[in-house]
Amino acid sequence: MSQRNFDGKVVIVTGSSSGIGQAAAVLFAKSGASVTIHGRSENGLQKTMDMLSEAKIPKEKIHSVRGAVTEESVLKALIDETVSKFGRIDVLINNVGTSNKEGETNPRSIENLDHIWNVNVRSIIQLTELAIPHLEKTKGNIVNVSSIVSQKTNETFPFYNISKAALDHFARNYATILASKGIRVNNLNPGATKTAFLSRHGITEEMLEQMMKNFSIPLGRWGSSEEMAKFLVFMASDDASYMTGQCVNVDGGILIDAVSFKFD
Repeated sequence: MSQRNFDGKVVIVTGSSSGIGQAAAVLFAKSGASVTIHGRSENGLQKTMDMLSEAKIPKEKIHSVRGAVTEESVLKALIDETVSKFGRIDVLINNVGTSNKEGETNPRSIENLDHIWNVNVRSIIQLTELAIPHLEKTKGNIVNVSSIVSQKTNETFPFYNISKAALDHFARNYATILASKGIRVNNLNPGATKTAFLSRHGITEEMLEQMMKNFSIPLGRWGSSEEMAKFLVFMASDDASYMTGQCVNVDGGILIDAVSFKFD
């Protein structure tokens, strides 16, 4: 997948202080875009800034917003400060997500449900609504980072899977609503991807190694943040100009894996 040209374009990437969002912010910037990065972690945002500096991206092409997407002031800052600095918005990458409320021991508590829903669904809808007037001017597009778990069940983190299923249907519904405005909406649904997301949610290296053994992935490995970033850049580019309302599974074949039967 070759590098796309985003010269003159402006991209917002939420949750870009680590993982897929971080890799996407760097790749969009390398492709010519001015980028607003976002996250809660000051150290994580600094790491992203360092990566952009190493890639020789001029500081004037980068803006940073720190804070939780559950705070309305942060969502408004993402839009208002981006427009104030760069004059436009062409692409919104809704990458932020969580699988569990920090410190919550009961994954099925209503408090956990509220937190996951507010981060993974409500904040994305709210940020999208704030971005729509600007995206309409540029005939821009939105790509949400969902997950293949939207199509699976999960006894450990059920609300995470449920929220991602809602995010998939959000993309389909809003693609219908916004098509007449010239705005495309699509989802990237990654499979097993090695990112800091797992460690942030209590998954140790030992647990990760066991998970990697237990996963049945036809291609035989986990994906990387950089691979997912390439798909985000493609889906946001003019090369995908006829695609909207789609949920694109990039999972090494997990969803097509089937039990093999051997007959003697």
